[in-house]
Amino acid sequence: MAHPRSFSLANNSRIEWTDATWNPVRGCVKISPGCKHCYAETFAERFRGVKGHPYEQGFDLRLVPEKLTEPFGWRSPKLVFVNSMSDLFQAGVPDAYAEAVSRVMALANWHTYQVLTKRSERLLELLSGRLRFAAEQENIWWGVSVEDRKHGLPRVEHLRLAPAKVRFLSIEPLLEDLGEIDLSGITWVIVGGESGPGGVR
Repeated sequence: MAHPRSFSLANNSRIEWTDATWNPVRGCVKISPGCKHCYAETFAERFRGVKGHPYEQGFDLRLVPEKLTEPFGWRSPKLVFVNSMSDLFQAGVPDAYAEAVSRVMALANWHTYQVLTKRSERLLELLSGRLRFAAEQENIWWGVSVEDRKHGLPRVEHLRLAPAKVRFLSIEPLLEDLGEIDLSGITWVIVGGESGPGGVR
């Protein structure tokens, strides 16, 4: 078995629409059809039980406070996907921790952050209250996933109501025809199908 220090997760991202990933939260709970073939879960579960690996606990939800200061160490500006392996607004993440993550994004403001969630109601609640300071930051982009009409489209309305400076949609995996979408107030849209094991190719 390799020594724990030999394990590392590269911050440079292979995701086409970002430069780097930052995961102060790991793991998630499935809540909609868009979660069925979750790439993050597939990756994390490969390492369940591997001693010393960052995903030794698989895709179980875990806060990682030692990762909070990581963006301060990146001196050159990056486009950063926040919690590519989780969801900051899931129920198991305390409000105080979501605020701690947001404070870092506000302070390390030479980076641009992309925060994506399927928990749009909580996003609206927190951005309208405790995280209002972060909603007003132009370097923090707030987005929701939209995979179908039933679960995805209501998230767009929640996002539009949030007092965010920059709003974006991740319409992936796109599981059905969404019809016409009102994109007023939306700055950026990512669109993609479902791929990988079990997905549509």
